[in-house]
Amino acid sequence: MKKKLTKNLPLKLLSLALAVFLWAVVVNVDDPVTSVQFSNVPVEVLHPEVVTSKGKTYQIEDETDTVRVTVRAKRSVLHSMTVSDIKASADMKEMSLGSQVPIEVSIPGFEYVEAYSSPRNLQVTIEDEAQNTFPITPTTTGSVRDGYVLGEIKADPEKVRVNGPKSIIDQIDKVVAEVDVTGLAEDTTLQSKLVFYDAEGKTIDNTLLTLQDLRDENDVSVQVEVRNTKRLQLEFDTSSIRTADGYIFTGITTEPTEVQVSGSSDVLEDLDKIEIPASALNIQNLNSKEEVVVDITPYLPDGVELIDKNAGAVVVTIGIEEEGSRTLEMPTGSIVVNNLQEGLRYSYVSGSNLEIKVQGDQELLDSLELGEGSLSINLVTYREPGEYDVPVEVRLPEGCSLAEDVVIKVRLEQVENEESE
Repeated sequence: MKKKLTKNLPLKLLSLALAVFLWAVVVNVDDPVTSVQFSNVPVEVLHPEVVTSKGKTYQIEDETDTVRVTVRAKRSVLHSMTVSDIKASADMKEMSLGSQVPIEVSIPGFEYVEAYSSPRNLQVTIEDEAQNTFPITPTTTGSVRDGYVLGEIKADPEKVRVNGPKSIIDQIDKVVAEVDVTGLAEDTTLQSKLVFYDAEGKTIDNTLLTLQDLRDENDVSVQVEVRNTKRLQLEFDTSSIRTADGYIFTGITTEPTEVQVSGSSDVLEDLDKIEIPASALNIQNLNSKEEVVVDITPYLPDGVELIDKNAGAVVVTIGIEEEGSRTLEMPTGSIVVNNLQEGLRYSYVSGSNLEIKVQGDQELLDSLELGEGSLSINLVTYREPGEYDVPVEVRLPEGCSLAEDVVIKVRLEQVENEESE
C-alpha cells in the first residue's frame, strides 16, 4: 500500500500544485479584486474636546466633512457594500499644521485589500468661541380668514442664547421665528423654526451653532392672536362748539365717517359706534367754517384697536354761517349746460363742488334744498377755445336770494374731426 502511495510521488505533487494553481486562476477570473469609489461618505470628528476644552471652536472647511472613499476588494464584497458600511473618522488628537486632521477609513465586517479617502485630510479652522443672546422676532406669512386680523404675535421663548465660532456669532443681526397663519380664525400656538440672518438679510448656516436652553432650532413656538373686525360710526358731541355773535353752527362733517377696528368677539358684539366727547371739540367764538384734526385713539373702548393706525386722525369740518345765510355745496356735475357751440367741448377747471351762498329767512334756509335743474350756465357767447369765468344761474324759492354771485371757470376745447364725426 505504501509503495503505491509513494510511487511516482514527484509527478503527483506536481499535479497537486497545478490543480491549486488552476483553482486560484478560476476563482480570480470569476471574482477578481477591483476598485470602487463611494461618494458623500460623512466624516466623524473624534475627540473634539482637544479644541473645545481650551475655549476654542472649529469649522470644517472646503466641504471636507464628506469625502469620496476608494475601496479595493473582491467584486462580490464590493457588490454588497454601501456608503453606510464605510466609517470615515478624523481624530483631533492627530491634527497637524494647526488645520489638517488625517482621515482614517474602516469598513467593519468586510474583507478588503485597502480603503482610503479623497481628500486624505479634514481641513479645519480654529477660532475663539463666543456667546450672545438674541431676541426672537416672530413673523408671519399668509393671511388669516376674511373678517379677522392678526393681533399680538409672541415667540416662546422670547430670546435665545447662542454659542459658536466668534466669526459667525458676530454676523448674526436677527433671529426670526416664522409661522404660516393662512386661514386662521382663532388664537393659535404654532411650532416654528429659528432662522438666523445677517445685516444684509442673508441666512446664516447654523450647523456650527449651539442653542442654549433649546433642544434644537425647531424647539420654539409662536403664539398668534386672531381678532375679529367691525366697522364703527364716529359720533361727536358738538355741545361745546360756540360761535361769535351773529353766526350760527350748522353741523359737522368728518373724514372718515367710520373706522374699522379689531377686538374680541365679546367686546365688539354690542358696539356700533365710537363716541367722542365734547372736550374734543371745545372751540369758541367761531365766525367761519373751521377744520380741526381730532385724534380719536384715546376714546376707543378698552380692548378695541384701530386696524389702520393712521385712521386715528379724523378731519372734522365745522359749519359756521352768518344768521340769515346758508352755504350749500353742489356737485359741478349737476349744472345744466345750455348753448354749447358745435365743435367745442367743455370741462370745469375748478373742483368737483361749487359753493353757493344763499340769504333769506333762517327757517326757510334751514329747509332749503336745491333740486335737479336748479343750476345752469349759458355758453351762447363763448364761441372760441379758451378758459372763461361763466356766471352760474341759480333757481331759488321765493324768499331766498344769492348772497353773492356764483361764477365757475369753464375750459372750452376744440373737438378733433374724428371725434366730431
